Amino acid sequence: AGALLALLLASAADLAAGVRAPGGVHPAWHPAVLHPGSSVPAAGSPERDRPADAPPTATEDDDGAPSPASMPGRYPTAGYSPHNGSSAALRTRELPGCSLHVFRHVSKAAGTTVRFIFDKQVAMGDFEFLPMCHYGFREKDWREVVKRFKDAAVDPARIESGEGPRIIVEIRNEWGATRAFEDVVMRDLRELRATHSHLGCEISSSMLFRDPAQQYRSFYEYYIRKEQEKPRGPDQGAGAWGDSFAEWARVVPDLQLREALGDRCVPALRRPIYDTDPATGERRGERTLDETCKVTLGDRARFERIVADVDVVGVASEFDAFWLRLADVVGFQHLEYVRSNTKDRHGAGRRRRRREALAAADESDDADGGDGDDGDDDAAVVAATAPNDAWAHDLVRRTQASTWAGCDDDADGGAMGAGTSTGREDGG
Repeated sequence: AGALLALLLASAADLAAGVRAPGGVHPAWHPAVLHPGSSVPAAGSPERDRPADAPPTATEDDDGAPSPASMPGRYPTAGYSPHNGSSAALRTRELPGCSLHVFRHVSKAAGTTVRFIFDKQVAMGDFEFLPMCHYGFREKDWREVVKRFKDAAVDPARIESGEGPRIIVEIRNEWGATRAFEDVVMRDLRELRATHSHLGCEISSSMLFRDPAQQYRSFYEYYIRKEQEKPRGPDQGAGAWGDSFAEWARVVPDLQLREALGDRCVPALRRPIYDTDPATGERRGERTLDETCKVTLGDRARFERIVADVDVVGVASEFDAFWLRLADVVGFQHLEYVRSNTKDRHGAGRRRRRREALAAADESDDADGGDGDDGDDDAAVVAATAPNDAWAHDLVRRTQASTWAGCDDDADGGAMGAGTSTGREDGG
C-alpha cells in the first residue's frame, strides 16, 4: 500500500511539473515521454484536430507504406457491440448439479463455433472444459477426465454442498485416428450413466455434420490451398497437392465420414495426393488410396449406431436448432454466440474476396451466356467423390428433424440475437 501511495504521489508531482513531449505536457511515465520517437500528433495540429472520418495524410515511406505522420492520433470508439441479444427467455431448464458432456468435433463442421460457445459457459463459471488441448486427443487424456469426474462426483463434501462436477470434453483426432470415440468413449459414457445417474449426474454427447460440398470447400480453403500455393518441392506445391480444388477433391473420398469413423486412414486426409521426386519436387505419379481406407456398407451400419447413441446430433445449416436442443439436454445457460472461423463480421478475409471474385465472374458469364457458379462445380465434384458423406449428412439431418417434429416453425431459435444465423454453414 505504501509503495502504491508513493507511486501515485510521484505521478501527481510529475504531472504538476510536466514534461513537454509530442502531444502536450505529460507525466514522466507517459508513452510520449518514454518513447519520444512515436507519432502522437501535438494538440492543435491538423492531424490531431481533423475529423475522425477524414482521410489520413497521404504521406508514404519509401516502401509505399503510410509513414507515422500520416497515421491517426488515436482510434475512435467502435460503439456498443451489435451482439446484444438476450437468451434468458430461451432457457428451458436449470443448470444441472452434476454433468459430463462430450462433443465429437468433425473438421470444418462448425466445431470451432461450438468450442467458443463452450468457452463462454466456462467463463461464466458454470462448467470446466477438459482437456485444454483439443488436438491430438490421447487415451491418457480421456482416462484422466473419467477418473477426475468419478472422484469429484462421489466426493462427500461436494454431495453435501450440492455442487458436483460439470465438465465439457471435446473429442477430436483421438489417439492415432482409431475407433476410440465409438469403442471407448461412448462405452464409458454408457457405464457412467449407469453408475452415476443415481447421484443426479447427467451424462450426454453431441455431434455436428455439414453439407459435404461446403465441408469439402472449407477443408480445402483452410488446409489444402496453402499447400498448393507453396513453391514446388518434395511433398509441397502443386506438384504434390494438385492445382485446384477439383483436382484435390476427386481423389479424397468421403472426407467427413472417414474422420467421424476414426479408423479410415484419417491422417491421409491431409497428405499430398501425388508422389514427388525428393530432389526436384517434380510429380512422379498419383498416390493410390488403400482399399482399407474406403467406407464400406459395414461402416454405414457403424455410423447409424453412432448417430443413434449420441444424444444430440445436428447439421451445420441448422445450427441454432442444434444449439437450442443441446442447451435443453445439457442445461447450458448462456446461449448467445457469434459464428467462428468466418471473416464476414470483420468486413474482410478470403470469403469476402471470393464473393467479389465470383460476382465479377458472374457478370462476365452473364455477358457470355454462362452460369459461372463455382458452388455447382463443387457440388458436382463432391457428389462424385463423397457419396457416403452425402448419405451420412442426410441421416444426421433427418435425425435432427425428427427431434423437432410437431414444434412451431419458429422453434429454431431465430431470436438468439445479433450475430447468429440459421441456414449458414460457416465455422470450424
